[in-house]
Amino acid sequence: MYIIIAGGGVLAFYTAQLLSKKGNDLVIIEKDKGRSEELTDKLDATVICGDATEIKTLQGAGVEQADIILAMTGGDDTNILICILAEQLGAKRSFCRITHIEYSESLFKKLGIDTVVYPELSIATEIEQMVRDPDLSGFAMLDEGEIEVIELKIKPDSRLIGERVGRLKIPKSSQVVSIIRKTGERELAYPETLLQPDDRVLVLTNKEEIDATEKAFLK
Repeated sequence: MYIIIAGGGVLAFYTAQLLSKKGNDLVIIEKDKGRSEELTDKLDATVICGDATEIKTLQGAGVEQADIILAMTGGDDTNILICILAEQLGAKRSFCRITHIEYSESLFKKLGIDTVVYPELSIATEIEQMVRDPDLSGFAMLDEGEIEVIELKIKPDSRLIGERVGRLKIPKSSQVVSIIRKTGERELAYPETLLQPDDRVLVLTNKEEIDATEKAFLK
């Protein structure tokens, strides 16, 4: 299949890896020049540095020939717009990544968006099942060890207490997906989510970035 992925974040990256292994023809659209160059080096895909909300960029990616477009940027509004534009320009199917689960799926159907996915919720649920011991840092591996999940605890004296998830200095290819609070309650991690004492932070990363990710939490 001919698939366009809009966005080059951690979830888009791993999705591209999996789709590439299946023999799909991939085009990735990423706004950040440095990140697009990194994706070019790491993926068997065509990478376009551009804004997927612009018609000319979508057309340059061959949207009219696309079997599927996956809108996987970090912004819900951006992803919705990309899907609407792509469908209007000829893409056969659209998948929209959404982080705010209060959206009505019937609304997306009216907008012509075929499928809505909540990847953070799915990943967080899977990770929570793998983490067994609340007193130890958890570790799990997905996709034959290429995708890794680590659990990092926010100590009571950590300087990260009160910090927003979006301001954490972790590698670009890593992402905080879920937080298990001291009470045992699990929350999806959004950029504005504040860290609290004794939080267990679940991070999706890869083996090359584990050390740098762990160091970011040793404050």
